[in-house]
Amino acid sequence: MDQLSADRDANFCVRMTVQQWRTIDGVVDNEISVEMENGDPRRVVGSARAIREAGWKQVAHWTRGIAGSGAWPPDDREVAVELSGAQWKLAAECLVSWGAVASMGGDDIEAARLRSIHRLVVDQLGAQRPD
Repeated sequence: MDQLSADRDANFCVRMTVQQWRTIDGVVDNEISVEMENGDPRRVVGSARAIREAGWKQVAHWTRGIAGSGAWPPDDREVAVELSGAQWKLAAECLVSWGAVASMGGDDIEAARLRSIHRLVVDQLGAQRPD
């Protein structure tokens, strides 16, 4: 993910299934919870919440204050999520970190799934970088 360092403010679009996005949303939410409980909330919480809200708006068409908005489409639907390089970098770091947690807990299937989503994100981001 270091390739995004120079492109932190540029936006990148990654195509994936709704289920894959919901997984990213979940690991980012886990990171928020850990930082709020044990870490430095200023470090990632604002950025992590912005990632989740961007996904809710783009994937589930959530609008703050609008009742009934935010219904998730079917898990197998393909979606395109656009985030800044910095946001994708944080999301990818969360996938790696929670993949390691799953692996340490003996959940090899979940660890492999998180690695697979991480690879999908990294590959698509790498393909979008200007040479």
